[in-house]
Amino acid sequence: MTGNCLIAQSGGPTAVINNSLYGIIEESLQSPQIQKVYGARRGVYGLLNQDYIDLGQLSKPQLEMLRMTPGAALGSWRYKLSTHEIEIIVAHMQANDIRYFYYIGGNGSMHVAHLIHQAAQKKGYELNVIGVPKTVDNDLTQTDHSPGFGSAAKFLATSILDMSMDIMSLPKSNRITIVETMGRNTGWLAASCALGMQQETGIPLLIYIPESPFCEEKFLRDVQKKYEQHGSALVIVSEGIRDGAGRLIADSALVRDAVGRPQLGGVAGYLKDVITTQGAGLSARYILPSIWQRSGMMFSSGVDVEEAYLAGKHACYHAKQGINGAMVTLQRKKRPFYAVEYGSVPLKEVAGKEKLFPLEWYDADSHFVKAEFFDYIYPLIQGEVSIPMKNGLPAYQYFIS
Repeated sequence: MTGNCLIAQSGGPTAVINNSLYGIIEESLQSPQIQKVYGARRGVYGLLNQDYIDLGQLSKPQLEMLRMTPGAALGSWRYKLSTHEIEIIVAHMQANDIRYFYYIGGNGSMHVAHLIHQAAQKKGYELNVIGVPKTVDNDLTQTDHSPGFGSAAKFLATSILDMSMDIMSLPKSNRITIVETMGRNTGWLAASCALGMQQETGIPLLIYIPESPFCEEKFLRDVQKKYEQHGSALVIVSEGIRDGAGRLIADSALVRDAVGRPQLGGVAGYLKDVITTQGAGLSARYILPSIWQRSGMMFSSGVDVEEAYLAGKHACYHAKQGINGAMVTLQRKKRPFYAVEYGSVPLKEVAGKEKLFPLEWYDADSHFVKAEFFDYIYPLIQGEVSIPMKNGLPAYQYFIS
């Protein structure tokens, strides 16, 4: 099928999302059936308003710089689409002879891609829709892991190791340090902080994930015990932790985002206040890595960078093979050494669904992860990336205005 292709990025960006973009662009520019390669500015906004950029006009150095640039170079936008707006997007694609559409994003984005695929089929318009996985939350189903997770995990683990070095430097004046991670309803990122304790520091670490009910009274007892034994403690809380009834901790302060989901965050501040007011004289502070954990390119994983790039290329391979309405998957091969193979799964099987952290990998009594998780995550954080520098700072490449 001959025509143009369109690429969009969606949801929260990652340190490696532009590697998937680069992989799609590179492969599409080499494909004889692709006439023009477009990118939609600001994700859904560009799709709705036909705000496209001709990616084929960019120079080779500009494109190559994408591989070392965090954030979404095309831009993203959180917006809940109506059925009518999905139809408008398909009409715009038809008007521009878009025959291949690649959507880089998480489970919500895969839902939108599925709706676009269905709308094109209903209209009788031949459009090949392929989703490319991306999320630091690692909550996409049907794939061993998602590009973006490994780098965010490496960033957080490095941060925890650095923090523990600082805490050890002041053994007589420490307090409880609470670090809040992203992850929405899953604890993958919070669990990854355990990697920072694999070097012996003597600083106790407690990890709380959404999949295991949070008990405030037990939390206070655990913190008090660790402090009495060690004089300090590091506490990792996922932004989406819930109590036994399924209620978000500190939910009274939450608002809704542009797509109607609770805008998570603030649980670390809440727990800091719980400790200082109810913790028998303990002092506490909280640290919010916030968006830094998903944009820290200096700590990105070499494996993650390469897999994101290859996920983009395989999206094009799948499209050329006639695969449609599907998402690229990464599946771990059963070998003595780490390797993945790239497959595909229908969008309807991943759209809007979440992969939770396995409770069999988590010890709810000690609030720490088990050996199986370390076996899973260590391969994903391997390798370093050399960032091009200018005047002592990273040199990045963006397209959006």
